[in-house]
Amino acid sequence: MTSILQCPVCRQPLVRTASGYQCAAMHTFDAARQGYVNLLLAHKKHSKEPGDDPAMIQSRRRFLDLGYYNPLSDTINATIGTALSGLVSGSSLSLLDAGCGEGFYLQCLKAALAQGSQAHLPIDYHGVDVSKFAVRQATQRDRSMAWFVASINDLPFLDSSLDLLLSVFAPVNIPEFARILKPTGRLVFVSPGPKHLNGLREIIYPVTREHEESTITAKAKELFAPATVARSNYQLELQSRQEVMDLLAMTPYYWNIDQPTKAKVAALDHLGLDVDVEVRVFTKK
Repeated sequence: MTSILQCPVCRQPLVRTASGYQCAAMHTFDAARQGYVNLLLAHKKHSKEPGDDPAMIQSRRRFLDLGYYNPLSDTINATIGTALSGLVSGSSLSLLDAGCGEGFYLQCLKAALAQGSQAHLPIDYHGVDVSKFAVRQATQRDRSMAWFVASINDLPFLDSSLDLLLSVFAPVNIPEFARILKPTGRLVFVSPGPKHLNGLREIIYPVTREHEESTITAKAKELFAPATVARSNYQLELQSRQEVMDLLAMTPYYWNIDQPTKAKVAALDHLGLDVDVEVRVFTKK
């Protein structure tokens, strides 16, 4: 099989070896015992351990495994299933979750596509995150998928090598996304809707405003054309302090609020809130 991976040192194709990956220039990247491969070069790190730390990853995994975001995942999966239906060509498809975290959404996507109209297609799944702690957790979900530590600003894929890129609540690099997607490729971008996390936000802020519309369409307009928008909108009720704090740890609010406000949230033993998320599909221009 032709490799779609790119050496982060010299940009030549990376091919699979018995222990990991290697390029023609003999740059070698061995797989960790957990199964992932670190392709983040030391001099390109902005900190000693970039990305989410182990405590944040554990909070995210506990929360997501409770099923609270399953309806959101279902919307993402259905949207991607529709997007892929236009790409069916009889050959295998390559998908990437850029900013995959601990692998929840990619695992759910694989399970959904295995039961849908794409079930007969060979699909290669890849997950990338800058946090090695997140990627370690992701390998526990499904070691048959390819997991890598890498930055979205320097993705380890060859030009025009991927059919679909998924970005869920993650930072984006539009030029880099456009570089690695095929001419027929799809970008699926998941972001908060106007009422997302209302309930929690009303406790944090004296005056709560709706989330502003995502700026992704404007940012991407030179390289991508908007195709469709789906929305996942429902209410949920958290049942314990642990659940409330695990959700908080998944959000930017965890770092942005002061200690008195964090203590106010930590005192809650239940919380009702809105999930309101938009799933946008873009095509390359």
